[in-house]
Amino acid sequence: MKRKLIFISLLFVAIATMADTSLIIQPLNGQEQANALAQIGYVKVMPDSLFVFSHSNFLLSKVAIKDVRYIRYGEPNEDTGIDDVQSSTTCRVYPNPTQDMLIIDNANCDKAYIFDLNGHLLQTTPISGERTSINVTSLPQGDYLLLLNNQTIKFIKQ
Repeated sequence: MKRKLIFISLLFVAIATMADTSLIIQPLNGQEQANALAQIGYVKVMPDSLFVFSHSNFLLSKVAIKDVRYIRYGEPNEDTGIDDVQSSTTCRVYPNPTQDMLIIDNANCDKAYIFDLNGHLLQTTPISGERTSINVTSLPQGDYLLLLNNQTIKFIKQ
């Protein structure tokens, strides 16, 4: 559990230095939950939920981990947040869940990193072009995090 919190905290610190303004959590069903980075005191990861707290320990947001579509940093969508806005800055990862291959469109980065939920780096894949396929057949069934620049996307390997 501590490793999860340390991993997510390190992601927050690393990405926050990029001068982005918000932490955005996109549930599978529903609108994005955006919190200004300056307001976030800490993030607590429990086995079933992700909590975002202010510096004064006020709960800013809560989401069930099984319901997280992705976590990213930047500006919230001006859209409803239910559908991804397809642009050169927004990537698409599918199918999710997957059995063998993840397809990434518009990644806008050089490498994709796959982590388990304990924060262990399991796989690094170079990204080339607008569409890249990542073979995940060697991963056991479970939940994983895919890190692409400033986006963290949860995916499920069946």
